Amino acid sequence: MAETTADSVLREAAQWLVLLDNQADEHLQAAFQAWLTESSEHGAAVARLQGRLGSLQQLPRHAAVTALRQAPRKALSHKAQALAWAIALVPMAWAATTYWQQGYLLADLSTSAGDWLDHRLDDDSQIHLDAGSAVDVRFDAGERRIELLRGEVLVDVAKDPRPFVVVTAHGRVQALGTRFTVERQDDSTQVVMFESTTAISSAGQSLHLTVNQRVRLSAEGPGKVEQVQAGPLEQAWRKHQLLADDQPLSDVLARLSRHYPGVLWADHAALAGLRVTVMLPLDDPRQALRLLQRTLPIEVSQYTPWITRVTLKPDVVSK
Repeated sequence: MAETTADSVLREAAQWLVLLDNQADEHLQAAFQAWLTESSEHGAAVARLQGRLGSLQQLPRHAAVTALRQAPRKALSHKAQALAWAIALVPMAWAATTYWQQGYLLADLSTSAGDWLDHRLDDDSQIHLDAGSAVDVRFDAGERRIELLRGEVLVDVAKDPRPFVVVTAHGRVQALGTRFTVERQDDSTQVVMFESTTAISSAGQSLHLTVNQRVRLSAEGPGKVEQVQAGPLEQAWRKHQLLADDQPLSDVLARLSRHYPGVLWADHAALAGLRVTVMLPLDDPRQALRLLQRTLPIEVSQYTPWITRVTLKPDVVSK
């Protein structure tokens, strides 16, 4: 019974932290202070959550935190730790939900985790959406336009006098031929050419990308053009496999996360130096993660059936 009560207080404390993080006005602060004075357990619960979760993300620190620092910090039970990790991701989930409402769920075409979509457009072009992807389609008399809101799309362009373009926050890709992929990540967009050529513009710079080439676009413009083997990459894509050839592990985990059931969180800063060459089954993302764990110095921690964390092994960090 005592553990149930502790979990209940932790849940209440987490709800307060999320509320304060999202809308910390004077009235809410006063209500929070009143809740703190109801019981010493309340302050202790907030302090425990902040102490345990600091390594994952910075939780809100407001005027009340000074008093909370003096509250006792006893070790959490395994069950409570799992609850705490789950709670820590609530603000992240809230932000994701807001994003979905603003663009993802309202998109013309979208896929959820683990799903794929093949769709023929009005001009007979075909687009293929990876899991966790979303696009808006805008065709008019002067242009065929695909806006990639999230995830990755493979485009097979049909002949038409109107230009066919794919746009993201990082640039514009105009098809001068047929097949290519565009993948949007948080801070960049990657384009891979499977056949023919595209004209790319990004941050005031432009280039032509041809078959067997890829490039990353960011706020600073196009990066270095790299040579790839387009045939195996396209074959893997169509077979729902992830083929990485000397790519950053962070990029691999970002794509894998779109297929993963629940939240796959990675310490990208610590993992930045790892690059991989691997073939992974996207239709079995848990097996894919186990394959990575066997060959790389990473640690995979499962906190609930829906929350998985990938970090660098402690012995590697200390070296």
